[in-house]
Amino acid sequence: MQRTLSAEVHLPPVRYADEMAQKAFFDQARLKLEAIPGIEGAAAARTIPFSEENHNSVDLIFQDTGQRTHARFHWNAVSPNFFRVMEIPLLKGRDFTSDDRAGTRSVVVVNRNFVERYLDQRNAVGTTFKWDQSPTVYEVIAVVANTKNMTIGENDEPQLYQPLAQAWNGRPQIRFVLRSATAPMNQIAAVRRVLRQVEPGAGLEVSTMYSSIGLAFLPSQVGAALMGGLGILGLLLAAIGLYGVTAYSVARRTREIGVRIAIGATTGNIIGLVLTESARLLVIGSAAGLLIAFFVTKPLAMFFVPGLGAGDPLSFGAVLVVLAATGVMATLGPARRAMRVDPVISLRYE
Repeated sequence: MQRTLSAEVHLPPVRYADEMAQKAFFDQARLKLEAIPGIEGAAAARTIPFSEENHNSVDLIFQDTGQRTHARFHWNAVSPNFFRVMEIPLLKGRDFTSDDRAGTRSVVVVNRNFVERYLDQRNAVGTTFKWDQSPTVYEVIAVVANTKNMTIGENDEPQLYQPLAQAWNGRPQIRFVLRSATAPMNQIAAVRRVLRQVEPGAGLEVSTMYSSIGLAFLPSQVGAALMGGLGILGLLLAAIGLYGVTAYSVARRTREIGVRIAIGATTGNIIGLVLTESARLLVIGSAAGLLIAFFVTKPLAMFFVPGLGAGDPLSFGAVLVVLAATGVMATLGPARRAMRVDPVISLRYE
C-alpha cells in the first residue's frame, strides 16, 4: 500500500454510454499508465478496498449436482494484473488474462472464505455454477487470499471477482490502481497527465492509495492509540502494584528467613522458597487476568491491525514476561536484605 496509487475516473456519460467505448478507454488508459517510467504495474477495477461495498445475495446452482446454495458475497470486477498490483496472494489457479473478454466463457475468481463457506469439499478450481435465473455458467479459475473491504478489523467475508471485460453495469466510472517503484506521491502528476491525454473530459481524482483510504483507517488508528496507551498504563500500574505487594510479603518474613538461616538453611534454599511462593501467586493472578482479558478484548478486535487477533499469543506473552520479571525483582531484593539480618538477633526476637 505504501507504493500504490489510485485514480478514480468519471467519464462523460453521453460519450461513454456504450459498453465498447468504456472498455476501449479502460484498455488504452491501462496500457499508457503501465508505460509511465517507474510504474511497475497498473490495473483497473470497479471498486477498491475501503471505498465502497458491493454485495450480491443470490442462489448458486452447481452444474455437477444441481445443488442450490444461497450465497452472500462482496463483488468486484477487475482487470488482469489487479491481484499482483494489490498484493493479493493467488493461492490456486490463474489470474485473469486479456482472453477473458465478452463473448468467451464466463470465469470468476473467489477468495478462500468463499470456498470454505459455499464450495464445501469441492475442488474449487474448475467448479461451475449459475446464479439465480441467469443462464450464464460461471467457472472458478482461481482462489485468492481473503481481504478486507471496509474496516481493517472486520471478519473475513466471501468475495467474488469477475473480469472487467465480462462485467457491464452501465456506470461510466472506473478506478485504476498502480504500483510505483518510487515514492507514489511523485507519480501523481504523470498519472493525471496520461489520463487527460486519453480522455480530456474525464473527471479525475488521483492520490496515493494510503491517503485515498486513510479515513477507513482513522477510527482504528485512534482506537489503537487509545487502547495502546491505556494498556501500557494498566501494565505499569499492575507492575507497580505487583512489586509493592510482593516486596511487602517477602519483607514481612525477614525474621522467619533469619531463623531459617540460623538453623542451617542455605542461600539457595531461601531464594528457592520465596521465588516458589511468589511464582505461585503470580501464576494464579496472571491466569485469571489473561482469561478475563481474552474475552474482554474480543469486542475491540475492529481496532486491531490485520493479522492481530483478540487472543494474540505474542501480546499476552509479552505481558507475562513483564509481570514475571517484576515478580522476580520484587522477590529477590527483600530476600537478599533479609538474608543479611544477623540470625542471632532473629533467634533472640523469637
